[in-house]
Amino acid sequence: MRIRIQDQEIPYPLTTLSGRLLLCGLSEIATAQILSDLKEKNPATQVELSKFVSSALENESATIWRNFETFNSYEQLRGTSEKIPPLVLALEGASATGKSMLAIDFVHYLSSTRFIGTDTIRQVLRGIYTREEYPELFCHTYQAHTRRQAGDPKLDPVIRGYIAQCEVIEPAVIGMVKRIYSEGASSIVEGVHLVPGSINHIGLGNLEMLINPSEKIHRSMFITKHSVGKLRSVSKDASIREDEFLSARKIQEYMITKAKNSNVPIIDLQSYDITRSEISSLIINKIEEIIEEYT
Repeated sequence: MRIRIQDQEIPYPLTTLSGRLLLCGLSEIATAQILSDLKEKNPATQVELSKFVSSALENESATIWRNFETFNSYEQLRGTSEKIPPLVLALEGASATGKSMLAIDFVHYLSSTRFIGTDTIRQVLRGIYTREEYPELFCHTYQAHTRRQAGDPKLDPVIRGYIAQCEVIEPAVIGMVKRIYSEGASSIVEGVHLVPGSINHIGLGNLEMLINPSEKIHRSMFITKHSVGKLRSVSKDASIREDEFLSARKIQEYMITKAKNSNVPIIDLQSYDITRSEISSLIINKIEEIIEEYT
């Protein structure tokens, strides 16, 4: 499918539209139907495309239609001024809290061309620093306390290990977020190495949230990470994983405290579908806040 934008004909990725519709609350079946109808209609311009979809959504709930119009208004506003901030969604949480799987969905929903995984940043830094210089980089976050500790001596050693690893990784992540923000690109950031509240100061478009499954669900997701995620860097031994989970949960509880102190939303994870819906609502609210600020 091709459309004309600024008198130039370009290929138009329908995945962009499908993600936006899902973000606004439309079901997958209804989204697929609109895309099918759109292919038959074959609008020539972006304006015609938006009008067609807006008309189709009039048969849906008023909330879905309003969300779609809000998102369109934001995109149009971004085209009028470089002052309008991009949306930077940061999904935070300890190991095996579900943030990475959610991040995949929201790359699609927001058509994000920038994605930062803090584990990837850690891996890059392993190629820059030696194990002798920063031994805490060469292990999982919940193991870092056995290599180096930092922060308040009164804190639990596991937390001090987490802080030590964040001291090395978080500045690089924040620097990347600032760079992407200055470019004006919508982006997704996910990982344990962002302490809640660490990037909200960068600009109005930043939206941090902590993903928080119950302790029972967190344990199940953590213990099964090898078998479900096929991750070779974690132990197959259930007893070892149980001990490591206790450390990971301490980190999660520390992050919960930081989120509360920084007014970062804490999103319970019982079901991916429900959690996606809650995150989508927060994104729409953030977009409304940006529109109100700049109009």
